[in-house]
Amino acid sequence: MLEFIELYWKNTIFTIQNIKVIKKLPFLLLLSISAVQSQEIDYSLSAAAQGMVYTEAESPFWMHSNQRGRIDEKTNISSWVNGRGAYEFRNGSILKGGLGVLYHDGYLNKVQLDEYFVSYENSWLETYAGRKQKDEVFNGLSATNESILWSLNSRPIPGISLKMKRPLMFWDTGIGFKASWEEFFSDETERYIQKIRIHHKSFHLVFNKINNIEIIGGVHHYVQWGGKSPEYGELPSGFEDYLKVITGGSIIDGDGLIGENEINGLGNHLGGYEVQLNTSISRYDISLVYNTIFEDFSGIKLRNTPDGRYGVYVEDQDSEKWVQALMYEYYFTRHQSKTYPTTDGKDNYFNNHLYQSGWTYEQRIIGLPFIMLDDERFKVAHNNIVAHHIGISGNAFYRYPYKFLASYRGNYGAKSGSSRPIERIISTYLDVNIWQEFVNVNLQVGADLHSEKSSNVGFGLRVEKMIY
Repeated sequence: MLEFIELYWKNTIFTIQNIKVIKKLPFLLLLSISAVQSQEIDYSLSAAAQGMVYTEAESPFWMHSNQRGRIDEKTNISSWVNGRGAYEFRNGSILKGGLGVLYHDGYLNKVQLDEYFVSYENSWLETYAGRKQKDEVFNGLSATNESILWSLNSRPIPGISLKMKRPLMFWDTGIGFKASWEEFFSDETERYIQKIRIHHKSFHLVFNKINNIEIIGGVHHYVQWGGKSPEYGELPSGFEDYLKVITGGSIIDGDGLIGENEINGLGNHLGGYEVQLNTSISRYDISLVYNTIFEDFSGIKLRNTPDGRYGVYVEDQDSEKWVQALMYEYYFTRHQSKTYPTTDGKDNYFNNHLYQSGWTYEQRIIGLPFIMLDDERFKVAHNNIVAHHIGISGNAFYRYPYKFLASYRGNYGAKSGSSRPIERIISTYLDVNIWQEFVNVNLQVGADLHSEKSSNVGFGLRVEKMIY
């Protein structure tokens, strides 16, 4: 315990000593604008240090999952410093820049960039270039944040993003649309296919003609493509290949062979449909959420139904309540097109024959964290699951903000799976903000009750300071 305390405070001192350097970085990103009218630039700088102890070799599930890549399963010490600057033009558009530095021990014991980006946004459009942390939705209570395909489980991947902030409506019909287009360029070398690219686009229709009701429905499409294979060398990455990637290419016509490995379309395609209904009753805002998941044409045709995410989120408009927000989610991935198998058999979510490291970044699942890697952290071992998840947040004694997560999941293995769960796990997590004066101090406790292994309990302490 004394060794843990000594490491914790050494790491905190390391963070504070670097604040003076990091403090100048947002200014440098916006130097040219600052020279013209620096008084209109808003700055923010924050620092955090996290310490953890636990009873088993790895921390409980929710102590390392959805932590933005800042904490892994073996982390005891983590700290990060983030600075941002924003310049607002007279027309209301905003130019932003950000830089963050991260250190954590565990599987990856080194200093990394938590984020670095330059962004521009106006009333309807947002674009950025760099590595940018995603926004948290549903008050941080969801097991997978905005989408079953991309959560907060890994560090952000560098890229270029263009998306609509609000829907473009068709006159007074109450119907509109919003869309996004993103290209990511992985810098990762410790995976089977190195330095891959990821294409993403989304399109959603919005209907709000009925008073107090908004319905959003659409689709996400992701592709891992390109990169360097240890067996085949540089994989196709030309302009014609990109056209196949963005259109789904040979998902439909069956092209795309490299050696003896079949590719469902050029690259590893995955996506999902989603529907969300937003309304309010009395003082409560309510959202109903449904996501599907597909990796081939059978999933596009919904032949893997009922696989997906089903959720309900309720938030009290009064933010000072004991229970201010509540979310329940149900995840089911056991069908996997078993009644409509392809030539390769059933679906194998987040896995791929050619891109053998799967839907991961830095050995972390990019999407739903209930889908898990094998013990070697090389490929997905559990993608055949049933899970119930609940999240609650509020203010204990109307003074101490807290977040509570509790999940039950049954793991049935991968692909075909077994008829009975290989393991059953109950995971809980409580985070309480106990001090809010000069610094914010949060205490955490997490626990895993495992049907096949010893129970695991962990304790954490996080100290955060908003410098300005």
